[in-house]
Amino acid sequence: MMAQTESAETPAETESSPLIYPAGERPVGVGGAEAGVGGMGGSWTFALIVGAAAGGVWWWQRKRVAGQGGAAPGSLKVEQSRPLGNRQFLVVASCDGRRLLLGVAPGQINLLCDLNEQPVAPVEGVKS
Repeated sequence: MMAQTESAETPAETESSPLIYPAGERPVGVGGAEAGVGGMGGSWTFALIVGAAAGGVWWWQRKRVAGQGGAAPGSLKVEQSRPLGNRQFLVVASCDGRRLLLGVAPGQINLLCDLNEQPVAPVEGVKS
């Protein structure tokens, strides 16, 4: 009697017991690694790889442009800008190796001076 109570499990309840299906095919969603995946694991992996590759190309393009100074030759680059109020600004810009002081207001931009032509005078009371 003791022997029967120790092995009360049926063969179908044990994990290692083989199940036999007609025609040698398993029903959909029964057993195996593909039961929880549903055939979508490969698609998600592919989408992740394509997304990472696109992000890498985008990052590489931005770094390549930034390595060139961020501006094409002959283009205008704003070095500094200071607001004066009422939508008016003083702007130090560089273009073709020249530094310019510009006055910017709504509807107009005025060249105030070419900073390359004027030497910078030392300010009294300030040690350099």
